[in-house]
Amino acid sequence: MFVTYENRHNPPVTIHLDGCGQIGKRGGEHKHNQGEYKSHGTLPQAIAYANTTGLPVIHCSYCKPSSPDSAP
Repeated sequence: MFVTYENRHNPPVTIHLDGCGQIGKRGGEHKHNQGEYKSHGTLPQAIAYANTTGLPVIHCSYCKPSSPDSAP
């Protein structure tokens, strides 16, 4: 599973592995309800969603969801 984090006030969209410590650090929520986390079954689904936002897209440097070892 993969998770995207989108915050229009603070782009880019970030793609994470489900369970990434950066998500847990914030409790899966962003203060003031400015950001939103969405779950995706596969990395291509997460990337496809992120590309529809019109925001820049990055992969989390902490959990590295695009590395070969990250595939569920």
